[in-house]
Parts: sequence; C-alpha cells; structure tokens
Amino acid sequence: MKKLLFILAAGLIGGTATAQELPQPSPSAKIEQMVGLTSVTIDYSRPSVKGRTIFGELVPYDEVWRLGANACTKITTTTEMKIQDQTLEAGTYAIFAIPSGNGTWKMLFNTDTEQWGAGSYDATKDVVTAVVKTKENAMTETFTIALTDITNNGANLTILWDNVKVQLELSVDTEKLAEENIKAAIAKGEDLDKVYYRAASYYFKSLNNEKKALGYIHKGINEKEGHALYFLRAQILEKQGHKKEAIDAAEKAYDLAIAAESKGWADYIKEHVDAWKK
Repeated sequence: MKKLLFILAAGLIGGTATAQELPQPSPSAKIEQMVGLTSVTIDYSRPSVKGRTIFGELVPYDEVWRLGANACTKITTTTEMKIQDQTLEAGTYAIFAIPSGNGTWKMLFNTDTEQWGAGSYDATKDVVTAVVKTKENAMTETFTIALTDITNNGANLTILWDNVKVQLELSVDTEKLAEENIKAAIAKGEDLDKVYYRAASYYFKSLNNEKKALGYIHKGINEKEGHALYFLRAQILEKQGHKKEAIDAAEKAYDLAIAAESKGWADYIKEHVDAWKK
C-alpha cells in the first residue's frame, strides 16, 4: 500500500513539473494593425534593460541582431508594401537589424522565419535592406515595436529601447487595392446600390474626389433609391456650397429613411437639415 501511494505521489509531482508555467524574462508579444486594406502583424519578444548597457555591449555594434530576444522577430503583410522604394511581397519575413555606433541601423527583411536568434542568419535570403538613422529618445525600459503614424497609405515601424528610437516608413497602395475591390464587387453584381454607396463614400471621405463620388451615387440611385445614397449626395452638395440642392436631397433622404423605418438615420439626417436651414 505504501509503495502504491509513493508511486501515485511521484506521478502527481512529475505531472505538475511538466505542466508548470513560469514567467519569461523576455515575454512574447504580438501586434496586429490594419493599414488601409493591408493587415500587418508583428511577432517578437520583449527584453528589458535591467540596468544594463544595451547598445554597444549587450547588443554589439556592427553585428546582426535578432531585434528582440528568443526567436527571430517576424512581420506578416497581407499585401505588397514598399520600404524605401523596395518591394516587400505579401508574406511572412524575419526582421533583423545591424545597429552601428555612427547613429544608423541597417534593417534586414529575410525569408528564413524559422531561426532562433540570429545564429543562422544568411544574408543571401534578404529581400529588403534599408538604412535608417536613430534618434535619441526618452528612456524605454522594455523593448518595444509598434506601428505608428498610421494612414490609409502607410505607417512607421517604430522601435524603442533604452534611449534609442528608430522609425522605418512602410507604404501600401491602398487606392489601387480599393479600386480593384470596387471593380470586383461591381462585376459580382450583388446589392449594387450598397456597392456604389460604399465606393462613393470612400472617394468622398477618404480621397476628397467629389466628382467620382457623385458618379457612383448616380449609379447607385439608378439601381435603388435609398436614404444613405441621397444623404451622401446632400453632404457633397453642401460642401460645394449648393445649400438649397443639399437640403432638397437631404429631405428626400429623410423621407426614405422614415419609409425604411430607420429611425437612427432619420434622426441623423434631420439634425443636418435643421443646421443647414439656419
């Protein structure tokens, strides 16, 4: 009996030991960000300064660095992007860096994403190489990568650690992607009034292209009269200074919203009509 109890206890201890979870000195992190119509994901580990001298000692100058800790840092983009006029195709890549004591970093985008650290780094697998200047920055204890200054057409890949800041500009051709999506939706031919409304809204609100937006609104109304299309037309007319025509279009939109039992839209439209009439 004692022997059986000893075996059971040993089994429980062994099971607990193999299943235990402990904090990591450089915890993993993942950021996901939409940049226009492109999804960008970055997977990396986050070491901390902990009183050490980072650049020039812990991270030697003029040597390939994994850009973090543990496994190599990885970036995934769902569409093609540009980095300093170089093309990075859609896919997943390892990012390495070569910090220099002269205030510049070389950023390396490499196709081998299965590396632990930079021990097996192979420069022949680099697909993009960019040189960026460092900036002095407020103290950042924990290594941080972020996508900042986001627009429809790009973002900055921002790296912060110790008192160093590095930013690398990424750009995407969102307008081209949007046009392709619009053409594909029109060719599909489903709910065309909604397709034309979304296209018009994009051209008006994102690109300030009122002429093209009005063209899509006209096509949408020809498919099916709706409050959203008429009110978008009213907003464009009001912006152009055609107050009377804008109010007429907005009142038509209000009537259509009431008929569609869309109280939220009706209230929203009425607020604008009242303001325009003052």
